[in-house]
Amino acid sequence: MSQKFSLRRIRQWPRWTIIPIGVGLAVIAIVLGLLLEPVGYALTAPQVEPTPTLPAIHYSRTLSDGCHDCHVSLPALRASADDPTTAEEYLIEPESVMTPHGTLGCVACHGGNGEAEDKETAHQGLIPDLSAENPKQCLICHRDLPDEIPGDRLRLPHGRIIERVEQGEPCDVHCSDCHGGVGHGFDPVSGDVICSMTVCLDCHEERQLDVQTTDCDACHIGPHDIAESLTCSDCHASTERWDEVDATIHPYPLEGKHAETYCFDCHQYPDFKGLENVCADCHEAGHEWGDDDCAACHDPANSWDLTAGTWPQHIDYWDQYKGVHAQLSCQACHFETYENLPSDCDYCHTAPSSHDAEVYGSDCVQCHQADQEWEEGTLPGG
Repeated sequence: MSQKFSLRRIRQWPRWTIIPIGVGLAVIAIVLGLLLEPVGYALTAPQVEPTPTLPAIHYSRTLSDGCHDCHVSLPALRASADDPTTAEEYLIEPESVMTPHGTLGCVACHGGNGEAEDKETAHQGLIPDLSAENPKQCLICHRDLPDEIPGDRLRLPHGRIIERVEQGEPCDVHCSDCHGGVGHGFDPVSGDVICSMTVCLDCHEERQLDVQTTDCDACHIGPHDIAESLTCSDCHASTERWDEVDATIHPYPLEGKHAETYCFDCHQYPDFKGLENVCADCHEAGHEWGDDDCAACHDPANSWDLTAGTWPQHIDYWDQYKGVHAQLSCQACHFETYENLPSDCDYCHTAPSSHDAEVYGSDCVQCHQADQEWEEGTLPGG
């Protein structure tokens, strides 16, 4: 009876009541969705490691006016210096204030008080070289530093320095050792100032660093394919000018004009290819006689004069043909063809009429000494 009554009451509700009921249900669904969305995202989103925030570098350009007033003026430095003769060492070029490092302001790296009126107060807490005393400050901006500069063929100790700095270990090389006083008108990286290699060598020697002056490949990337068997110092005689070469270990003796020739006048740069250490690599013979070893007959140390006594064909008997024979040029006997000659004397000499060829034969040295005048007729053995 009661169920029939309830259904009867519902049927008696106006039809428009369905609208507010539907709207209410929709509002409840939206509110629940908004409340539960952050919870669902927190449960399903991947966990992200927070990125540490690097310490900020305080921009101190406006706080460094007192520093500029003194350090860009040589008279001001001389007036305040304990020793006026050293004042120029602390002078900076006015335009360097506007470089990337200079615009940070002196106080940003050196500390001190750039607004103080007296020198003692301004220099309290002064840091002369930030890269030596607190190099981590340099790494705030300079982190992606290369270990090699292929264009300049240089190897750099950046990786080793950064590792030691981050681990808090002492480092024997500081940024300022190579890069100078950045922000003070000196910066080799810009290309405006180039350090001589002597600067590096002097520093290594003074500090007794591990890399010594003979270890060229610790800093230099050699362009030659022979670098595995030779060191830079084997050929390069100067650390100031790399084009000064003294190839003392050259496989072929560099004498005479050869010693005056630049390496790549003969060799192919950079790998010294194309030669087999024979004269014919560079020289074209003026005759068909002989082989590629011109030095077997010619003396490269003496304007390529002929040295017939070194010919293999003469070794067996040339010593006995001394005197006039040794003074003759090769063409005196061989003419232009340089063909082989018989060793018989009568090939070049005509026996006098007093000689009977059948008796004496053609071997004149059986009776005549080759190193004396033949007219004497001196017989071998006295």
